[in-house]
Amino acid sequence: MTAPQQRRRDPQPIGQGWEAAVAVLGSALLVLGLTALCGLGGASAIFGRGWVWPSGTEAMGHVIGGLLTGHPGQGFGNHQATLVAGPVAVYLCVAVCELAAIAAFIAGAVLVTRYRRPGDARGGMATRGEAEQALGISRLRAAREIIRPDLYGANASKGNR
Repeated sequence: MTAPQQRRRDPQPIGQGWEAAVAVLGSALLVLGLTALCGLGGASAIFGRGWVWPSGTEAMGHVIGGLLTGHPGQGFGNHQATLVAGPVAVYLCVAVCELAAIAAFIAGAVLVTRYRRPGDARGGMATRGEAEQALGISRLRAAREIIRPDLYGANASKGNR
């Protein structure tokens, strides 16, 4: 048994690291399933006899299973099964909805990575203009040995000054 002071302590005990990946994967599967149901409902509203939607979570599973096995009306009650459009229209609308969801996800990921890059040192660094505005040129020149010791420090080469 190790002493308490010898144990490694995690400064941010958020999780093991795999929880975020599982949450993202589960959310993606949920969104894709709901998007397929929206495609089925839209196809039935446009090309069938009216909007259809499963009446519960158990019915949703059966309807998605029917979509995956090639039977778009499976899992609905008798009344809603008669409203479902033909398979070609259903799968066309499902594909359009899925592509729209994937495009929205990619656009969101691009926006997030454009403005938030993990490990990017520039996120906390001031630009030259911000540093000059905050410190002034004379204070920057006076503190140049501290700011850039590789260029202006005591051990820097004489050619860089």
